[in-house]
Formats: sequence, structure tokens, C-alpha cells
Amino acid sequence: MSSQDKDADTPEENPVDLLLAMSANSTGDLADVLERGLAHAAAFFGLDFGIVSRVTGGRYVIEHVHQPDGQGLGVGQEFPVGETYCAITLEADDVVSIDEMRSSQHSGHPCYEKFQLESYIGVPLRVGGEVHGTLSFFASDARPQQWSESDRQLVLVLARWVEGTISQESLRQRLSSTLRANHELIERNADLESFARHASHDLQAPLQNVTALVGILAEDLEDGDLERAAEDSRLIGGEVARMSDLVQALLALARSGRAEIGDDLIQLEDCVNKALDSLQPTIEAAGAEIVVGDLPSAPGSDQLLTQVFQNLVENAVKFSRAGVAPHVEVLGRPVDGAVEVTVSDNGIGIDPEKLELIFEPLTRLHAVSDHAGSGIGLAIVRKVVRRHGGDVSVRSTPGEGSTFRLTLRTKG
Repeated sequence: MSSQDKDADTPEENPVDLLLAMSANSTGDLADVLERGLAHAAAFFGLDFGIVSRVTGGRYVIEHVHQPDGQGLGVGQEFPVGETYCAITLEADDVVSIDEMRSSQHSGHPCYEKFQLESYIGVPLRVGGEVHGTLSFFASDARPQQWSESDRQLVLVLARWVEGTISQESLRQRLSSTLRANHELIERNADLESFARHASHDLQAPLQNVTALVGILAEDLEDGDLERAAEDSRLIGGEVARMSDLVQALLALARSGRAEIGDDLIQLEDCVNKALDSLQPTIEAAGAEIVVGDLPSAPGSDQLLTQVFQNLVENAVKFSRAGVAPHVEVLGRPVDGAVEVTVSDNGIGIDPEKLELIFEPLTRLHAVSDHAGSGIGLAIVRKVVRRHGGDVSVRSTPGEGSTFRLTLRTKG
């Protein structure tokens, strides 16, 4: 490796020019900002390499790097701290500058023996009051001019710029996380209000029925009509089971809002297959045909995404047209940095004016006698998909079928 000449397009010819160039380069993605800044500073000093490192647990980790084309350093690459010149910098807790390593007191340093780097200048970085790592510039050639006090002061100024840039990004991420948490809290509060409103209504009916039936049962027992009393008991059991199903559905919806969402890649095809295994008796009883295409992967919760597909396929089979065997297709593809999955059926379809209502908890568009259910399934689908950084939509033609479209993020 040899020291690179200044790029003719680099505007900085003195420290003021360099600082102006760095300031003009202070917006955008953190990696781009710091790597362009490293390039400006390395060119100014006439050195090949510029690195922002993180030092933790005795390891030196490259976070951002500028280097000549074809060199082998990479973001995330690690070295023992003691095998880098930055060990000298951290020990000094100050700017360290070396014009020619072979003639310096550090000529026996492991880094020199391994990489033969002659010129170096580095300074510790502190973020949030703690040592973060180092900012350093170096090359394999000795520096023609000795490092000056102005050079050392300039590196200190550059370190403050790097520290500020990292701190701003950290603050931005914490703010973004707080905003997401606030948004989730608002959604959960809205859910609680919706639950209270809908649950009180939906639980009232079976409770009133039970109360009335208990009174009828008492009368029939008093009259000695055991046959009618047995029927009363059966009806009471049905209403109690209905309330139990509703409570379980509400618990499932609540759990879907609390479960952890990881960043591990999940094979969506595996989720669909597990859902189909759970629904096998329902599918066979309906004579349904389920077609599953090649599905991409997405980060998230295997359990929750399996629940999503189980709810969608179960609905597709349940809301079928009389005399027509259910046909369901589950297809997927990557699109615009996300994953898109569609679940289509040939069922009874949905009234266009009621498409948004189907995602509301405890909302049913059909009588329980026609299609049993709690009215929670699609609410769980939307909550889970949104918690995975995506959304769900539906298009439908009454009498022909419906297509649910899910989008899921592809990065953690």
C-alpha cells in the first residue's frame, strides 16, 4: 500500500476548507456521512486509511472505514486491541501521532510487525461520557512532513465532529424508538377502549340469555318437566361455551399485541404449512383445495405469523359459496424492499362498503347461526402484521371471492 495523493476534486486545501467540507457533509445516513468525512480527512492528511472504531471487551471493531480500492478492511472486522496502534492511543488518552514507526519507540509494536504501517495519527472517541473507540488515519509510507501541533489539534476537532455525529444518530434512534413505543401505546389504549365497548355488548347477550334460561330451568324443574329442563341445561351450556370462546379470543388478541417480535428470518412457507396442519380436519370436511406457491422469508415471530395464516385460510374455507368447493391460493413475492403475500379465495366475498369493518375486533358481518366465530380473527391478523412493520388490505367481489394482501418488512 502507498500513500494516496490528494484527489484533485477534494475541495479542502487548508484546515478551514476541511472543516467546511465536513460540516456540509453532516446530513444523511450515518455510514455515508462518516465514510465521506473520513475520505475528506484522509485526503487532507495525505494518508490512505481512515477508521472509526469501537473498542469493547478487548476487541477493536471497525465501524466505518475509508480505504483505497482493493484493500481488505471491512465494517465489522475485529482485531485484538493490543494488535492495533489504537492501543497506544487509548493508553495515552490523547492524540498520538507517529511520522515513521520504524524509527519510533513503538517500532516493536505487533501492529507494525504484522502490517508495516509507518505513519499514524489517532485520538480516543467518547460518546455519552464513555470511551467509544478511536478515530485514526494511517498509511504504509512514512509521512514526509512531521505531524504538527496544528495537525493534532485538527484531529481533536474532527474527533468532536465524529462524536457529535454518532451521538446525534443515537439520539435519533432513541427518539424513533420512543415514538414507536408511544404509537404502540396509543394503539393499545384504543384497543382497550374498543374491547371494553365491544366486549360489554357481546358478553351481555349470552349473559342475558343465561339469566333467562336459568329462570326457565327453575320453573321447569318446579313443574317436574325433566325433558324441558334438560333442554334448558343444554342451551345454558351453549351460551356459557359462547362466552368462553369470546374470552379466549380476546385473550388471543391481547397476546398478539404483547408477544416479542424478533429479527430472525422466518420461512413463511413453514408458517403456512403449520397452519394447514392445524386446519386439516376443517379443510378435509369442506373438500377445500389449498395451493401454496414459493414464499419468501421475513423477520419476525414464527408463532404469530403462523396464527396469521391459520386465521386467513380458516376464514377462506369457512366463508365459501354453497355448492362450490373452496379454493384458496397463498402466493408471495419480494417487492419494493418488502415481502408481499396474498391469500385469495373463491368464497362469498365481502360488501365493498364493509371492507374496513372486518378488521375491527368483535365485528361480524354474518349471523352466528350462518357462520360461527368470535369476530376476532382478522383483528389479530392486522395487529400481528402491523407489529411486523407491515400492513394488510383486502379487495373483494361479492359472490366471487376475496384477496387479502399482506406486506412485511425485510429488515430488522
